[in-house]
Amino acid sequence: MTTQKGMSLPVKLLIGIAVGILFGLFLPEKVMVIVVTLKYVMNQLIMFCVPLIVIGFIAPSITKMGSNATRMLLVAIMAAYVSTVLATAMSMAAGYILVPHLPIASTMEGLKDLLVFSVLMGLAAVWTKAKTITVVLQEFQNIVLSVVQKIVIPILPLFIALTFCGLSYDGTITKQFPAFLLAIVIVMIGHYIWMAVLYGFAGAYSGRSAIE
Repeated sequence: MTTQKGMSLPVKLLIGIAVGILFGLFLPEKVMVIVVTLKYVMNQLIMFCVPLIVIGFIAPSITKMGSNATRMLLVAIMAAYVSTVLATAMSMAAGYILVPHLPIASTMEGLKDLLVFSVLMGLAAVWTKAKTITVVLQEFQNIVLSVVQKIVIPILPLFIALTFCGLSYDGTITKQFPAFLLAIVIVMIGHYIWMAVLYGFAGAYSGRSAIE
């Protein structure tokens, strides 16, 4: 994903990390109070948008499948499950080999109920041929997409910068910088490797160029 100026989001996030770490080394305590406040506000805004994104993208996407929604959803869930298991295995191997004893905690527990609700809502709309709800869900998806593009994505690099500014200020980053840097490299490389694998399979299955 790129911004209007052509700079990709991952690049902006990396710049935000670097700027945040640098500023955290020199900013005085009074300024850090403002940084922590802004970070808290942005965090609340992003967390508020997460449930909207889950509902806004999953339920309408299921209704667009039409009468084949159940069968296509089963295939999609199986593919997503296999992909998740394999990606997790790759991540676990990288973690044990390259970053020993790296603590990783999951914060997605609260989204399980919302995910199930979104799937059932989309399927029920298809099963009952609820045209009104289908239109509402599709319009809601457009609204959520607009929120993501105009609010979440623009503030995300700043939120990352403020987060790492705080970590740098309290010494968390500087004390564990080698492990932190290695983790960032592993995450970036791992993402691109797994995306290449998924697009490779998709290209082979569809007979189209994976690069395109």
